[in-house]
Formats: sequence, structure tokens, C-alpha cells
Amino acid sequence: MSRKTRNDKARKPRIEQLYGTTADNVREIVVRVNEATGEIEFGQPMVNVYSQVSYDRPKGEKVLTRVPQGASTLSFDIQRALLANFEYTVAVDTNSRTINGRSVSVTAVVAFEEAPPPPGASAHWRLDVPFCWEFIDLRTEKIENFGWLAAYEQLIAGGQISAGTRVGMIVDSDLGNIPKFNTRSAPFFEDRYLPPGVQLVYASADSGSENVVNRVLQTADSVSTQALDAIGRGDVEFNRCDKAARWYAGHRKINPIAKIYDLWF
Repeated sequence: MSRKTRNDKARKPRIEQLYGTTADNVREIVVRVNEATGEIEFGQPMVNVYSQVSYDRPKGEKVLTRVPQGASTLSFDIQRALLANFEYTVAVDTNSRTINGRSVSVTAVVAFEEAPPPPGASAHWRLDVPFCWEFIDLRTEKIENFGWLAAYEQLIAGGQISAGTRVGMIVDSDLGNIPKFNTRSAPFFEDRYLPPGVQLVYASADSGSENVVNRVLQTADSVSTQALDAIGRGDVEFNRCDKAARWYAGHRKINPIAKIYDLWF
């Protein structure tokens, strides 16, 4: 199912779609619409269900967001979908740069949750940066995917989440493989499959700022870049590389000074 949102002079018209695959062979598909909420309900079991926002362009469709949803009730509204499907939402983004002749990668982790909106706003999200990871000379081509793993393991270790927590992790890479990662039919890094409860939510970092998942992902990108800038300027001592492991020559956890951000819509 799809719908096209109204256009304005600042952006291309968005196409909002709901996708789902029937779990079994069927002769008909039953779809019910809740007129009060706009939510969609299927009359038969579904798999690989998600909502998507995109726009058309000459070189092909540009996907802005893709949010996995429950198999029974779906919503075009991203905020409603996040609240209905996840207990913890977090964006993870990794940027890399050559500094002092070494490849330095910083994985930024930005958690966010709904907060009471102030007067005049329809939505309010409170963002928190619990930590960032710095890695020196990562020995993998799947740098972003390694960052997802490192972020998840530290969120568990730090007590922000527990094993089995329904986590929506916003990422901006591997769009074509995300469905396989989410269904655990393919590993997302080496031989590692997504932990139980974790689903990857795709968001573009370069457009789609009208959506919360894009804005939070853009914040993670900015935090990672700011950390690299600080390392490059020498504001902090360069990594001594005294904590080498299989995947990197050195690593350390970075605790940002500015941790709390607010988004209003």
C-alpha cells in the first residue's frame, strides 16, 4: 500500500508505503483501515513487514527511511511505529579519517525517547549520547557493521538494555541486506547474527530531516565527526594503541561533553 504526501517548495514529494509478504499462499488479501488512527491491519499472517518513505529521482528511487513493524498492525506514522514496536531506540553511525598516519574510526551512539511536547510542537524527542567508540586501524571492510556490534555489546555492558530488549537500531548502510539481517537469515558481521529483539531501521543521513529517525541518524553522524575533529586537532592525547585486539590496533571509549539534545516537530 502506498500514499504520496503533499509537496512543498523545499523538498520532493514523499512516497509512503507499507510492505508485507503473506506467510502462506493465499487467494485474497484482507486489509482493514482504522479510520481514527490510520493504522493498517492485515487479515492473514504476514512476514517481512515494514514501512518506507522515499521519493522518485532520475537515477532511481531514493529511500529515506525503512522501519520494520509488527506483522499485524502497521502505521504510516514513523513515531507511532517506533513506539509500538521498540522499547529502546538508538542510532549508530561510524566515520573514519586518517590522523597521524593511522586510520581512526569513531562510532557514535545516540539513544532517543519520546518526551512531552512543548506548546506549539506536535512531537518532542530527547536524545542522549551514552558513549562513542574509537578504533584505530580497523581490520575489516564492514566498518559500519562492526560499529553496530560494538555499540550493542556496550549498551548491554553499560546496562542501557538487557538481552532480549526490543531494540530499534537506526543505521545508514547495507540497505539491501537489512531484511536478511532482521530475519536472521544472514549474519550482519562475520558469523554474527542480530541478537534476539534487535531490528535494524534504515535512515538516510543526507536527506529526510522531517523524520525523527533521519534527524537522530544525522546527529550521530555529527557527533562522530566532532569526535574525529577533536582527535585531529590534538585536543585529546592520541590513542596509545595499548589495547589491541583481533579487529583493531587500539580502541577506547569516548564520553562526549555535550550529551543531551532535543528535537521538536
